[in-house]
Amino acid sequence: MKVNKKEIAKFFAGLTAWEAIVHLSLSTCNMLPITWCNFTLTSTLNTIQIIVPGAISILLTWYAWFKK
Repeated sequence: MKVNKKEIAKFFAGLTAWEAIVHLSLSTCNMLPITWCNFTLTSTLNTIQIIVPGAISILLTWYAWFKK
């Protein structure tokens, strides 16, 4: 079975976009900070979790759909 790298990139582009959207919704609903299992998600950490997966999603989208 041959694995197509662009199809894998499409999957992870969606996954990382979902990650960014979930953290953006946490930020806009004023639900922070959240403590779960002795881990606290602060506004700073949440902002990182919006920017990094968002940027990765954009790069993966470019690779999967637009790069020739």
